[in-house]
Amino acid sequence: MANFNHIKTLLTGNSAWARGNVLDIRPREVFQARHLAGAASHPLLDGHWADTVPSLVLPPRHEPLLVLGRPGQPVTELAAHLQQRGRAPVTGLALDEEAWAQLPADWCASGPSGRHLWSAPPWLLEHMDLLPPPAAGPVLDLGCGSGRAAVYLAERGYRLTGLDWQPEALAMGNRLAGWRQVEARFLEADLRRVENVPPGPWSIICNFRFLQRELLENLHRWLRPGGLALVRTFRHAPGYQGHPHRRHRLSPGELLTFFPRGRYCILSHEEGFDPDGRPAAGIVARRID
Repeated sequence: MANFNHIKTLLTGNSAWARGNVLDIRPREVFQARHLAGAASHPLLDGHWADTVPSLVLPPRHEPLLVLGRPGQPVTELAAHLQQRGRAPVTGLALDEEAWAQLPADWCASGPSGRHLWSAPPWLLEHMDLLPPPAAGPVLDLGCGSGRAAVYLAERGYRLTGLDWQPEALAMGNRLAGWRQVEARFLEADLRRVENVPPGPWSIICNFRFLQRELLENLHRWLRPGGLALVRTFRHAPGYQGHPHRRHRLSPGELLTFFPRGRYCILSHEEGFDPDGRPAAGIVARRID
C-alpha cells in the first residue's frame, strides 16, 4: 500500500474528485460496502477491461477523471488507456482495505448509488425550465449521437425519438436507455435528406452539436404551434482551426436567420464557447405561427 498521507494528498488535490468524476471499477458488492461519496460504480469485467468502459458512461472528454480500484485490478492501465482515447488527465488509484479503513468517515458512503458520470448537453440543462411538460407531446432529437440528451429527457417523462446516421451511436443510445431503465426510440436516418425526418408534429425538437442547415430551415414544418426548438451547434470564430470543418460551422449571426420574427419567439440566444473550448451558437425558440 502506498503511504496513506500520500493517498490523502492525491485525493484532496484531485480535481476529478472535486468535480465528482470518480469511476469505481471494483465489484459491485465491494463498492456497496464502502466507496468514496459521490463515486459512480462501473464494475470492470476481467479479461476485457479495455472494452468495458465506453465513453457514454464517462464525463465529457475535457473533464478530468479519477479511476478507483483495488490492488490486482488494471487501474493504471485503464487510466492510461482512457487518456490515450483523447480524454483530459485521468488518474488511476488502487486502495486496499487498510487504506479504506484510514479514510475519514465523511469521505465515504455505503450502499448502492444512482450516481452517473455522463451528463446531458449543458444547453439543455440550462433551459429545462423553458420546456413544455411531457404531456405536451413527443420529442425529436436530431443527430442524437449516443443519446445523452434523449435519455436524460426520457428519465423525466418525455417520449423520445432520436435520429442519427451512425448505427454505433444508436446502439450506445439503446444501451444507455437500458442502463437507466427508460424507453426511447433510436432510429437510423440520413439527415442530409429532410424527407427522412418524421413529420410529427413534435412538441420539442433538439439539435445538439450537429449542423445540417436544411434541417434548421424546416424545423417549423415539424414543430407543433407552441413547440420549442433547442439548438446548440458549432460556429466559426476568428483563428479557430479545430474540428469540425469550416463549412460545418455557423457564421456570426447565422443561427438567428433560421428563426425569423413572426414565425418564432426567441427565448434565448447566445454566441459563445462550449465547455470544451469550441466556438458555439445556441438558441431556444418557440414556434408561434
